Formats: sequence, C-alpha cells, structure tokens
Amino acid sequence: MRFRTLRAGALLAAPLAILAACGGAPPIAPAPSPAAHTAPDPDICVGSPPVSHTLSGILRNARCEQDQYQSMAQVETMLGVECVHCHAAKVEGQKERDFPKMTPQKEVANWMSVDLMLAVKPADGSPLKCSSCHTDEQGRPVAKILGEPRDRAKANEWMSLVMVKKFVAADGSKLKCRSCHVGAPGTATFQPKVILQTGQLPVHHPPVPGVPAF
Repeated sequence: MRFRTLRAGALLAAPLAILAACGGAPPIAPAPSPAAHTAPDPDICVGSPPVSHTLSGILRNARCEQDQYQSMAQVETMLGVECVHCHAAKVEGQKERDFPKMTPQKEVANWMSVDLMLAVKPADGSPLKCSSCHTDEQGRPVAKILGEPRDRAKANEWMSLVMVKKFVAADGSKLKCRSCHVGAPGTATFQPKVILQTGQLPVHHPPVPGVPAF
C-alpha cells in the first residue's frame, strides 16, 4: 500500500471537518479586554502652569491653568452661556474681562457649587452637575430654568415635577417644599427666596478637596 503525502492545508482541514460534522468547533481564544489596553487619560496639568492664586467656589479644585480653563468651558457648555454672563468687563464696552472681580452671577454660581450642590443629590445616584437642572424641555442647556424674568407658574411646575421628584436631600431623605423654603407654600413661614440662603438648605457638609465642584 502506498501512502500519499498530504499537504499542510489538508492536514488542518481534516480535523476541522470532523469537528464540524460532529457539531463541535475548535476552541477560540478570548479576545483581550479593551480596558486592559486602554491608556489612562493624560493629566491635563502636565506642562501647564499652576493656578496663579488660591481659588474658591466653582474653581476650588483647579490644580493648574489648563484645569481652570477646562472647568470654565464645561460650565459654559452646561449653562449655554459665554464668559460675559458672569464676568464683568475690565473697561465698560470692551471685551476684555476682569475675571477676579465678583459679580452677582459669580456669587450665585459659586454658592450653588459650594452649598446647594452639597445639600441635594439626584435620587437615581447619578453625579450632580449643572446640567442636572439647567436643561429646558427639549434637553438644551439654559441658564434661567425658571424663566427670565421669573415665571411663577413655571417655577411651581418645575419644583413640583422635577425638583422634589428627581432629587433628594444629601442624607437621602425625601425633599419637600419646606426642605429649602422653611415652610409650606401659603403659610406664614414660607420663604420664597432660596438662592444665597444657605441656612435654609438641608444639612450638608463643607466641600471636600478633590470632590467634583459641579
């Protein structure tokens, strides 16, 4: 009996055909996890000068100039505004901004970051951001969520349908009107103003270094 020499391809095809006929398949090595080869995000502060002075409010966690600029850009995007919304001009009528100067808008933004955003949190456990509230009915960013000027009917609707249902107090307890307004609507103790009224907010702790500011 003579044996014919089989080519390499035939030698491989034979066992594969047998496996296929028997309903089996050759073992396949698992693909490497993408996460295993994903490089960590680069540190934005590498090569960037440190902040020129101690910052507070929204920028309390900024480590360098690039971190500072990126944080401000994120706030602009989430609120749908530009620098001029919060920062005053160095000279009236000119574009150059006086960034260190305090303005009413900066005061409110910093208060929200340092006080309000540490007094409440989303009920679903998601991170709290400016965009958690500052979004209109179409999902677009908006600075004045209760209307400009303030629309009382819209404010009541938003508070009832969004604020007390989407958020809870920092300790996880249910939010009610009196959680921030001291008393129930229509009562003598009801305080209509909440902005900048830290003492009316649910109990919260001072900001922790390194914890996201917005």
